[in-house]
Amino acid sequence: MKKITRLYKKITFNLKPKIDVDKIFNNFSSLDDIFNYFGTDKGTNVKNQYDKNSDLILGHGFAKYYEKHLSSYKNQKFDLLEIGTWKGASSAAFVLYFPNAYVCGVDRNFKFSYKSKRLKFINCDLTIENEFKNLEKKIYNKKFKIIIDDGSHILTHIIKNLKFFFKKVESNSYYIIEDFKAPNDQKHLDDSNGKEIFIEELLTNIKNKSYFESQILNKEDQDYLFKNIEEIFTYEGNQKSPLSSNIAFLKKK
Repeated sequence: MKKITRLYKKITFNLKPKIDVDKIFNNFSSLDDIFNYFGTDKGTNVKNQYDKNSDLILGHGFAKYYEKHLSSYKNQKFDLLEIGTWKGASSAAFVLYFPNAYVCGVDRNFKFSYKSKRLKFINCDLTIENEFKNLEKKIYNKKFKIIIDDGSHILTHIIKNLKFFFKKVESNSYYIIEDFKAPNDQKHLDDSNGKEIFIEELLTNIKNKSYFESQILNKEDQDYLFKNIEEIFTYEGNQKSPLSSNIAFLKKK
């Protein structure tokens, strides 16, 4: 039944018209303007996209941090991977902001609403082993200049993504974790039963090259992170708890 339901969703998704990002004239003055135009909560002035009846304005205000660290890549040709896309607003925004980049978005739902010659959507539930293995095969030899984890924000998912995807980051490039304090503030996102370290503490230990207890990251994994992470930058966005507006940039050596 699940396979039939998924097949139906896939067919419906493929038939549904998509917004062509390549036809949008880029006259925006900043990445924040682009974020706000597409309606991603990475921006500063975005209506709640998760509740059509809400007048609540969301906006993490992450654009200034993205521009601080990534503006030097703006006209380079590279690959960007975004984990967790929802309807694809931020993926579309990055296509517009990085005119020569190829953007790949991964999500378990079929809500992606955009298309471009430089945009690819992969439907994948990273919590299902077979789907994860299929994704691993697709990107086996691929490296990304930028990888963004804006996925489920569930604690073990964040750590598992870091374990696998950080190795796919190019040298002198970034792995980015959005809303990394979400499991602290929203208890339903802490699925570890006290057996995993929270992300803020994990990042501190990596900075200090101090080993920590983890069911997911063994000593070899931690050694790899100690050796290959050059710097870690963390910032607090505009939203306060319980919306968990924090972002981390992990620069790979």
